[in-house]
Amino acid sequence: MPAVGVASEQFIKLARTVLRSQKVPEEVAIEVKGNPEFVSDEELARIAEAIAAEAVSRFRGLEAKPAS
Repeated sequence: MPAVGVASEQFIKLARTVLRSQKVPEEVAIEVKGNPEFVSDEELARIAEAIAAEAVSRFRGLEAKPAS
């Protein structure tokens, strides 16, 4: 099942380290700039939409790559 990992910029290095340790492509990590805890509901909705669009793009890119 396709999946992505979403992490704020404070935790992206940790997320990528965990992905590498599990032999999961780092391309599935999506970084959220800033701290989503301190934004308005409207901005959070905009961020969520951007993450969803990025996830779809990553899935399509990963599907196009041959399995190794």
